[in-house]
Amino acid sequence: MAGRVGRPKKELPRAKDLFTKRFRALMHLAHEGNLGEASRATGLSYPTLRDLYVGRTVNPSYRTLEALADTYGVALAWFRDPEEPEEVPVEGRIGYLPPDPHVGSARPQLREVVIPFAAWPMYRVFTVLERRLSLGTPRPDRPIVGEATGDALTFRLATFLFQPLLAAEKTGLKHLILEGAGGGNPAWVQRLRVLGTMWELALNDLLYS
Repeated sequence: MAGRVGRPKKELPRAKDLFTKRFRALMHLAHEGNLGEASRATGLSYPTLRDLYVGRTVNPSYRTLEALADTYGVALAWFRDPEEPEEVPVEGRIGYLPPDPHVGSARPQLREVVIPFAAWPMYRVFTVLERRLSLGTPRPDRPIVGEATGDALTFRLATFLFQPLLAAEKTGLKHLILEGAGGGNPAWVQRLRVLGTMWELALNDLLYS
């Protein structure tokens, strides 16, 4: 039963409305169907999300649609337009990390990592912090990123958020961080979800204010 916390308890009826189908796809991808987690992310009430999920509400208010679009970066048209692709139109964010300490090279290169949408807690933490830090004036005392902009800002932010994994690598552990297209690997997604949840708890006031 613990695995169903935040999820509707009854078996879902087959989705008939396009909005219901796409809303469910979004919830499954971002939150594995956990509407409690989605409520905290969007600011929408659990009953509101439950009614959308089971298909009881198929014509949500503009405020509800706007909250969904703003939170998940999905265009409003995607929820309603049958001409839009069925897949949730968000794949992931790109971050840059220091070189792998276990790979010797005369010219070490930064690692490019994908934070997949399915690793929602980490995706949200990264996105919210990047947006808020980018709004600040670049200066030495700016938190986490200092005077950095562009890719340098992304590198500093990703390095900050991935620090537990980077520190574990230095103890000799290997293959903790997947590079490039490996972002869809189930173990990697779960690892990032756990790491993102830690940051959500630590930065709760900042992320949900």
